[in-house]
Amino acid sequence: MTEKVFITDDNKATFVCPNCKKTKTVDISPYKNLNKMIRIKLKCSCGNSHTVLLERRKHYRKKTNFPGEYTQVNSGEKKNSGMMTVKDLSRTGLKIQLDEKSNFKIGDRLMVSFHLDDKNQSPIRKEAVITNMKDSFVGVQFCRLDEYDKILGFYLLR
Repeated sequence: MTEKVFITDDNKATFVCPNCKKTKTVDISPYKNLNKMIRIKLKCSCGNSHTVLLERRKHYRKKTNFPGEYTQVNSGEKKNSGMMTVKDLSRTGLKIQLDEKSNFKIGDRLMVSFHLDDKNQSPIRKEAVITNMKDSFVGVQFCRLDEYDKILGFYLLR
């Protein structure tokens, strides 16, 4: 199994040997601007070899499969709305799969709403901006912090 290692703001990553738990922090600046997944094979002084994946995201993403709804909120345009599936979730955004083809573009704003699969079926309703698109998948970043952030934070810790 490949472990994910997050890159800090100062371009460092801390690797932990799964065998002896020895840690080593390394400057990974040479890898920062590569536009592909970066897997590194490491060999610890204890003799153990393992592979890690450098994760450039600032926040952990949790795989999900929640149904939800979206409504376009750009002013001056016909509002598009429809059904979606939340495919992954972080504190700052999510990846959704649209049930129907759309004419969205990067920068469009959506109001997204869905329920978490926690014991309270917590409702989430947030405004988000589209940051990337590929086929029926859309990446969005939340526009502001609000009362739902605490609920999302607790959910992501589970």
